[in-house]
Formats: sequence, structure tokens, C-alpha cells
Amino acid sequence: MITSSVFTYIAIATVLCLTPQESRSQRAAAPVKVTCAVVMGQNEPISAEVACVPDVACDLVDHADPAVHLTIMVYSGLKGGELRIYCWSDPCSFTGSRSHIDFSGRRVAADTFLGESDFGIAVPLVVRQRPIIGEVLVSY
Repeated sequence: MITSSVFTYIAIATVLCLTPQESRSQRAAAPVKVTCAVVMGQNEPISAEVACVPDVACDLVDHADPAVHLTIMVYSGLKGGELRIYCWSDPCSFTGSRSHIDFSGRRVAADTFLGESDFGIAVPLVVRQRPIIGEVLVSY
């Protein structure tokens, strides 16, 4: 009885060792279709659909639009990611005066606020009201 379970473990380990490494990495690096919509102030809404490789930064909205530059990094396992924003004409940031946010799940909706993102670890002690100038919606 014990020998049959040991034999089963050895058989499974052998199959895993014989599977080529490149086929495992190719499955993990399969592109993910990411859809986004960006509304910034009175500008026309922007929508895009991009194929992104997990764990690699991917441009959603790029330099073709003079208002905003938006990138996403989808984490492997498709359980969240990181969203970064940079506005060309007027400085903007996400909640908490940050130029990036981490999210979990396959959808994210984030407001963009007027004002430059804070750099470093120093956070002002005064809470300041910042107007919402847009919204970003992403799903994959």
C-alpha cells in the first residue's frame, strides 16, 4: 500500500521533470487582453484594447494623446496589478496623491485628481481638497 503511493509520487515527479521548461513559461507569458476607458475633464473619452504580457509594463494610453499617459502591469496569475498615470498638460494623480495604484481583481475604477503626485515617503500633514478631473476604468 505504501509502495503504490510512493510509486505514484515518483511517476508524477517524472512527468513534471520531462515537461519542457519552455512550454511552462510560454503558458505563463500568454498575452492578456486589457480594455480601458479614460475620461479626462472636457476632453473626448478615450478607449483602448491592448494585449499585455503579465509582469511587464504595458501602455494603455500613450503619447498619441496629449492629455494623459497610462500604463498597466498585470501580475502573473491575473490576480491584480499596478496602474500608473502621468498627465502632460495639467498635473494629475490618483487617490492619496500617488501616480500609481495597486489593485486586486480583474477590474479597477479610479478617479484622477488635479495636482501633482507626491514623491518620496513624506506625506503632507494637511489634508487638501483636490477636484476630480477624470476617471479611469480598466478590465481584463
